[in-house]
Amino acid sequence: MERTLLVAFTPVWQGRTMISKKSIGIAAALATALAASAVATQDKPDVAPKDPQIGRAFRVPYRLTDTNHFLVRVRVNGQGPFNFLVDSGAPALYVATEAAAKIGIAPPEKGFWTPLDSLEIEGGARLEKVKARVEDPFQLVGMNALGLPGATIDGILGFTILARFKLDIDLTRDRMTWTRLDFTPGDPPVPDDRDRANPPVELQLMNALGPVAKGLAFLIGKQPEEELAPRGFLGLEWAEAADAKAVQIIRVLPDSPAAAAGLAAGDALVRIDGKPVDGLKSARESLAALRRNQAIELIVKRGGEEKAFKVKAGEGL
Repeated sequence: MERTLLVAFTPVWQGRTMISKKSIGIAAALATALAASAVATQDKPDVAPKDPQIGRAFRVPYRLTDTNHFLVRVRVNGQGPFNFLVDSGAPALYVATEAAAKIGIAPPEKGFWTPLDSLEIEGGARLEKVKARVEDPFQLVGMNALGLPGATIDGILGFTILARFKLDIDLTRDRMTWTRLDFTPGDPPVPDDRDRANPPVELQLMNALGPVAKGLAFLIGKQPEEELAPRGFLGLEWAEAADAKAVQIIRVLPDSPAAAAGLAAGDALVRIDGKPVDGLKSARESLAALRRNQAIELIVKRGGEEKAFKVKAGEGL
């Protein structure tokens, strides 16, 4: 909200200030109003604290499926990881029924949305108290039945999730940048009971595609999924130094393998398993093949001295 500061100039005549009774009354009324406003603000203990992730940028690993969809990994209520499509055309967050059963959630007996305690997106972004629709959209049924994406799709991240972030996507890189915005979208319109009981013919035809795809999969077979090894997790956030020839650790996540090994913010990465680090590109290349439970040696410079740390990678999302 734009605020305007009003400054009153009081004229002075021969060393005396000319102030009318009317001016004194206005000033007194203004002071009273400001004091009342301050007290009213203090009396509002229910104002929700600002989410500490607002304004932060997250590097979100993704892959392109065989059908050229963006796929990211998420945990729902601490369970997972699950494969979710990034779909700006979807109106909301969808969780497939099979994935929902593994998580321990189900569609409500009354109502349309299923509340979730948390949604964690690989790379560090986390949302709490969000709503999801537990169902199997025909797109997921068809793709999963035929194995077209090369991976099982467990859900869709739609508008109600994506609108909370600014997404920067560079197809020459293996990570998106998601910057958390100070914005919470409302729920999309909920179809009434009559529409759900008797959907439009067009929607009925699209929903019929799922069973058709299942029938085709039975006849021609399902495409084999790619075998993915769990990604290794260290728990480091880093940034390139000003000269772009060094990598500085800016944050060590609590309770992470890096924290357990003794690494700290301010350390400068020098070598990773003997390979010199001369920028973000070389650091990423050295860790690209890192897998869960793999031990790795990190040489850092701290206080002018080089120190070696053995880190056993945990499991990433």
